[in-house]
Amino acid sequence: MDTEPLAGQVVLIAGASRGLGRACAIEFAAAGAYVVCTGRSTRDAPTHAQPADLTLERTLEEVAAHGGKGEWHRCDHTDPTQVEALVRDLVERHGHIDILVNNAWGGHDHHDDPGGEEVWDEPMDQFRAMLLGGAYSDFVTSMLTLKLAMAPEGKGLILTSTWHMPEPPAWLPYESSKAAKNRLVYALAYHLQPHGIPAIAVAPGWMRTELMEAKVPAEDLAGNTESPRYAARVMVALATDPDVQRFSGQVVDVGELAVAYGVTDLDGTQPQPNAGRFEPSRPLPPYES
Repeated sequence: MDTEPLAGQVVLIAGASRGLGRACAIEFAAAGAYVVCTGRSTRDAPTHAQPADLTLERTLEEVAAHGGKGEWHRCDHTDPTQVEALVRDLVERHGHIDILVNNAWGGHDHHDDPGGEEVWDEPMDQFRAMLLGGAYSDFVTSMLTLKLAMAPEGKGLILTSTWHMPEPPAWLPYESSKAAKNRLVYALAYHLQPHGIPAIAVAPGWMRTELMEAKVPAEDLAGNTESPRYAARVMVALATDPDVQRFSGQVVDVGELAVAYGVTDLDGTQPQPNAGRFEPSRPLPPYES
């Protein structure tokens, strides 16, 4: 069995200072990839004071502790100028970017919870923040990585962290912003069919991220959650699947794919928190030029 199936590949992970992004950095590096960890949170300017050290530097230290290699760069992925400079630099120094993980967010930076008892009580800047930190960030990073790195090479893979559209709908700004991310992946994947570059949205369950563990009582998390490494391992499985194109444009469920790929969480389990809560994505229609 190949213990480093991604050796020689460069993986750009947007939003790698904590949570799923940090988990992806560890797991992709463990699979042999060189990980480029980006985001806004550094020790000089952290985006969260608590928990401590939710920073890019700490992520790279975790990568090294697990035997991996990589680098970190501060980058606001809602700023095309910063993203273009980052991608050009990576291509100049490494020659290629093989996998993009769109995980930048920041949509909760200003408001953690619904704004009021009624749906119209939401703060007016909440939806905007989530659109910018989610779908727009994904759009900017995907377009520039495709244009400057993947399209010239004629290959690549784009993975985007997201959320299913459950029924009934939950928090209005959050649900709507995630729907924008999912439709972006679907539309992008449709147009990428002639180039053979898959774009896939990956939906985990409720993850025990550092922020969740700091804010949610342990008894509420017990038995109802999964570690971020679970979804990260599924993303690695997708990246090493020679037939991954079959998922392009779809929102795939971490729990379902974990079973299909034989992936387990850190404790050896295969949580299925989303089972029965979403409708499967439809496959892409054939591309028409």
